[in-house]
Amino acid sequence: MNHRLHFSSLQLCCLLVLWSATMNVSAERPNVLMILVDDLKPALGCYGDPIAKTPNLDALAGRGMRFDAAYCNQAVCAPSRFTLMLGSHSTSTGLYGLGSQLRQVMPDAITLPQHFAAHGYRTESLGKIFHIGHGNHGDPESFSVPHFKEKVIEYVDPESTGGGQLTREEAYFTNQQLDRIKSLPRGAAYESPTADDEAYADGRVAAETIRRLHAAKQRRDTEGTPFFIAAGFARPHLPFSAPKKYWDLFDPNSLPMPVNEDLPKDSPTVAHKRGGEITNYKPVPEDRDAEFSDELKRNLIHGYYASSSYVDAQIGKVIDALDELKLADDTIIVLWGDHGFHLGDLGIWTKHTNYEQANRIPIFIIAPGTTKPNQSTGQPAESVDIYPTLAELAGLPQPSGPQSIDGVSLVPVLKDSTARVRGHAFHAYPKRTMGRAIRTERYRMVEWKTPGDDPTDAEYELYDYQADPNETQNLASLKPDVLAELKAILASYPEAVQKDRRVPTRSSQKNLPVLKTSPIANRNLVIEATIKGPKPHGVVVAQGGREHGYALHVIDGEPVFDVRRSGEVTRLRANIKVSGQSRLVATLDGQSIGLSINGGTPTTMPSPGLITVQPKDGVSVGSDDQSAAGDYEAPNPFTATIVSCDVTASTSANAP
Repeated sequence: MNHRLHFSSLQLCCLLVLWSATMNVSAERPNVLMILVDDLKPALGCYGDPIAKTPNLDALAGRGMRFDAAYCNQAVCAPSRFTLMLGSHSTSTGLYGLGSQLRQVMPDAITLPQHFAAHGYRTESLGKIFHIGHGNHGDPESFSVPHFKEKVIEYVDPESTGGGQLTREEAYFTNQQLDRIKSLPRGAAYESPTADDEAYADGRVAAETIRRLHAAKQRRDTEGTPFFIAAGFARPHLPFSAPKKYWDLFDPNSLPMPVNEDLPKDSPTVAHKRGGEITNYKPVPEDRDAEFSDELKRNLIHGYYASSSYVDAQIGKVIDALDELKLADDTIIVLWGDHGFHLGDLGIWTKHTNYEQANRIPIFIIAPGTTKPNQSTGQPAESVDIYPTLAELAGLPQPSGPQSIDGVSLVPVLKDSTARVRGHAFHAYPKRTMGRAIRTERYRMVEWKTPGDDPTDAEYELYDYQADPNETQNLASLKPDVLAELKAILASYPEAVQKDRRVPTRSSQKNLPVLKTSPIANRNLVIEATIKGPKPHGVVVAQGGREHGYALHVIDGEPVFDVRRSGEVTRLRANIKVSGQSRLVATLDGQSIGLSINGGTPTTMPSPGLITVQPKDGVSVGSDDQSAAGDYEAPNPFTATIVSCDVTASTSANAP
């Protein structure tokens, strides 16, 4: 009896120790507060805009690192948010449209919040995070609890909606009557009633975020659970609806009017924009080529700045609550604008272009223990970089997909503003053809061509922002040397995939080695591969399927060689884990199978025999794209880098 009691007590103590250790690991991890702002370009005081009145955002930027050369990867709401949450360029996923369905195209994708949830975080979302509207319903799978949904298109003044009618943009954003949008009335482009902040969605999102922070604080104190809260704000997205007190901050006569309203000289027609989203609002002319009056331009610009001041105040409330709860020292804060916004420059309004005003965005990162106050950097940064950056800051494994991870961690730059992890930014916008852009410190080049077509048929744009910040002249034909240099950079990127094409789950590595399928029946095999990266996992190379074949793969860092004959798998494990760069050699002949690492003594076992039937499936590198050749679930994508790979099959003297 005493022995049983003692044993039970010992078990309880062990469980308590394990529980305590788990609590301590969770408690040591930083919280994450992501603040997403719709249509916010760097028209902020901290970026040097003399008109902006954004004291709260300016103060937030002063807590850490401000990125002065940050760019979205596509200047439209839904795709931009996909790039943030997936760490993947839209050209890698095919998610280009407002109505693109993430889980139809990439059912197994692991989003940024899912990555954090898998490592013990409670993940929550409020307001505009994924794009909901235009037939899109967001991604409930990404968060631990149901999404707190709020409006994007919203009016307080009944006159703005013709007495409370459903307007075109309200229908788009609430997925109503999408088949008859043009028959619906237009809502007002701006309104400024005397109203409380919570009369509009952003005020309510701020209030709910504050309530969530209080609950998260209590949860962390009692359970040790870190939080990942994403709060999305709608303004300054159209309509420019904000309480009158924010409009009254500005003198309309002092607002900056467009400097250059002409499209760039010698630029291709495919790059141009007129009309678009803005024409769904009154009193904007519905004719896409109509001239705007100076009064209309001034009112739209006034509305943008007033809306930015309104959202600034709401974000200030959230940060004040974070401070009052004493959470700031344990919380990483990221502020991100999903894309920029044209305010009449080049004669364009809103976004949906490859030009500077549509693609440059604000990014602030405040990481206690890593960033220092009042820092800024000229490091080119992209939306896709936030996913790997947050993972590293939180001490989580680097994301490996299965979607392509196109971002790089900015942590070295957060530690040293002069450090550089990339020399340019990439972005794209699809129109009649695909426009892919490279933005360096000085230049932007855009290539317009249909994916797969000969590059000699492409049209190009080139802009020099040192000499011509207003993009008045396309220099593609005038600076051939610069154009050639940037074309070479763009050539390192894969071609854009088709729109909403279901992307097979495979390695995220670009430019995988390509191997031709060769006869392997009744032949000795030598498989050689060099891999590199921390904690590799997945298929390096495989040939065959459920009946016959082989697979060289890695299980949590341990190389494994599977040989399948008549459906049965013989497995040889290396019994050692690899990291960094490693050369693997797997062999099969009539007497033995072997597996060696970096030229060391091979691990061997008796051979099950040669593969006697040529497999139906061909060779796959970086994943097993068809039926599983090894004892795993296909496609089992490789999570690290394959430097080289080769398979040699030779006639065996012992073959039957």
